[in-house]
Amino acid sequence: MDSRLWKPPTYVAEKLNPGEKDIIEEKPIRSSFIVRRERLANTAALSPEKHPSPVPDFQVTELDDGSFKIQGTFNTTEYETSRQEVKFKLNHICPGLFSFHLSRTSYQSNQLGADCETSSSNFEVMVELSLETMTCFPSSSPLVCCEDSHRRPTAVWASINASPTFFLKPISPGQWKSAKMPFGSHRFELKQTKIPCVLYINFSRTCGEMNAQMQFINLYVNQFNCDVTFHFDTAKKDESIGGHVTILSVRSSVFAAMFQSGMQETNTRKVCIKDIKPDIFKQLLHYIYSGRTSTKLSEEIAQPLFVAADMYDVDDLKYECVRFLLSCIKLENAINLMAWAHVHSIDSLKEATLTFVESRGREICKQDDWERLTKNYPDLCLLATRRMLK
Repeated sequence: MDSRLWKPPTYVAEKLNPGEKDIIEEKPIRSSFIVRRERLANTAALSPEKHPSPVPDFQVTELDDGSFKIQGTFNTTEYETSRQEVKFKLNHICPGLFSFHLSRTSYQSNQLGADCETSSSNFEVMVELSLETMTCFPSSSPLVCCEDSHRRPTAVWASINASPTFFLKPISPGQWKSAKMPFGSHRFELKQTKIPCVLYINFSRTCGEMNAQMQFINLYVNQFNCDVTFHFDTAKKDESIGGHVTILSVRSSVFAAMFQSGMQETNTRKVCIKDIKPDIFKQLLHYIYSGRTSTKLSEEIAQPLFVAADMYDVDDLKYECVRFLLSCIKLENAINLMAWAHVHSIDSLKEATLTFVESRGREICKQDDWERLTKNYPDLCLLATRRMLK
């Protein structure tokens, strides 16, 4: 349920043959994306004969929030110190050439009597990631010369071999580096090491983006030129809030159908909200206009706001609510969150709560909520019990 309806296409660069140093550029579906790949001359060797390792295979994806995900695998050998690099461009809003490096050091943990050329030895592998922004490419577009039209990287984080994410620290303007981390310690034969990496880059907004967002928010907050009014059945007094049909229709397929299909709301431009409380619906509208809620999310707000977002098909708000609830799992609410996620078919939250319940089984079973779970959701209770007994 927390997956997004739209996912931008992924662009994959073709592999270079061993020994090649050419740069391959693949024509993208959207002209603003160019993915460049280049293998360094000092790539790691596959054997003592110094055969070059294949070029890293990476994919660049723009996420819905404007950040970028760079994912792929570095291929090195397990014997020597090596440094591999992959270069890529993003789009005209985030210009320039980016260089993503992986530095790997292998050494024998016990050097006494060890022979590096033997077919089986015990090695420690340490890896270090770094990112560098390089000079912008010349462009005929005047936008590229305007600093205010550029986004700048504000945060860089990564994951190695499906590990928890960690941040790369800024070491100078345009450069980020991680700490050295152990990748593995084991006995092996001469073979390649594949090191899967995922890099995320978050960018600041441009002045134009910030101004445009504030102007849209002001339309809603100050109720300027509203052409539809929402009334609430659940309100104790006559309460209403205005909106703009065009903006609501763009952000929600449900609103689009409501105002374009000849329904009563199309003519009256009045909508009666029956199943959502006024404060929750107003948070929904604020998110539609601004991309964020007017107040910080809480456990009390996140669940009904998810239901409202699901009702009006605002998928990114559903994702935000689920992501927040994933951070709220604790002993006191795990059972209720698990049942709620089960009812609303939120697989990621259900799995996370099941894992928590499994790890705290003795304490969970003593709670009154567990007894209610056995009565109201016996299938879910059975699933949780089986997980505890594993």
